[in-house]
Amino acid sequence: MQSDLAAFGGWCFLAGVFLMVAGDGVTTLNEPIPSEAWPWLYLVPLAVSFVLMAIAGRIDPRRPARAAVVTPMAWLLAAFALSTVFSQDRSLSGFALVGVIGVAVFWWCTAYLLEDRRLAELTWIVVACAMLQFAAHVIVWRIIEGLDQVAFHVRTVAWLGKLQLTWVFNLFAPILLARFIGESRRPLAILNGITWAAVGLANHLLLSRMGSLVFMLTALAVCLANLAYWRRWIPVMGAAAIGGTLLVASNLQLTTQVATGFFDRAQNPGIDMRLRLWEDAWRLFQAHPVAGTGVGTFDEMAYRLSDASSNPYYRGNGWHAHNVPLHILSEAGVLGLAAWVFLWFIIIRALMRAWK
Repeated sequence: MQSDLAAFGGWCFLAGVFLMVAGDGVTTLNEPIPSEAWPWLYLVPLAVSFVLMAIAGRIDPRRPARAAVVTPMAWLLAAFALSTVFSQDRSLSGFALVGVIGVAVFWWCTAYLLEDRRLAELTWIVVACAMLQFAAHVIVWRIIEGLDQVAFHVRTVAWLGKLQLTWVFNLFAPILLARFIGESRRPLAILNGITWAAVGLANHLLLSRMGSLVFMLTALAVCLANLAYWRRWIPVMGAAAIGGTLLVASNLQLTTQVATGFFDRAQNPGIDMRLRLWEDAWRLFQAHPVAGTGVGTFDEMAYRLSDASSNPYYRGNGWHAHNVPLHILSEAGVLGLAAWVFLWFIIIRALMRAWK
């Protein structure tokens, strides 16, 4: 019975991962308007999976998971809880803290499940399939929208706008490339390679300056970290370079307009907007340096500043500092930032050990 529960729980977990990564693409089958579909469908199979795995004994608090990073996560939650206690808006901070705890519980449960090597391998295959579906969705949408238009409103059920799409693409793109390089089974290597290329194409079509730059830099970093396997990635990089050149040449005017925005503020008002936001975040930190203004309060407190620069359109809709360390510093103070740095120190140390 426990084995059957674990097997069914594993399939539920894989279904939840697919829906989460793909942006709940399946829910659009009967709902053609993404904004009217339910964006939280992926939580249902994930929750069912965690319950079944706990019953089957695969999730056991008495046996800590190696990848759970319990200690640094506990320090981070403690810092955020302290920030909530001293928050300038406790209702917002309480809601945000519950969300952070939910994310922590998700990763804690997931750490147990991924210790099963077979389930971990299947998870990465599902991620590749979900990313391929996701990239195809964006490519088709952009073709319909018109490649001569700047993309702003390409969206799935869960992911909103081009910036969130590029974040998701750039999170998984280097992993897909690394798995292509290291995969000994040809079908899976081809799947990861094709998905990486599709992600690169979709990322380019979104015409996001930083999205394209980060994609290229992470691809270069993965290749440099795997110089011993240059025979695997040289042909792919050559094909990608040729394909990228053809894409740029086919729409040179718009590509040039996007690229020059790196240096010309007149063409990229987002630069000045971010600089003003960073000043606002720093002012919030200076007012409450130890515990911050409260977790989850930035998109309210930033508007309470005198001569605030934030756009009123985004008030209460997840407005943020557009800089993670500054955002944490303003909301959770020095204690929150220190806990966040400690968490990433532990993660990066583990990654470096695995790489060596």
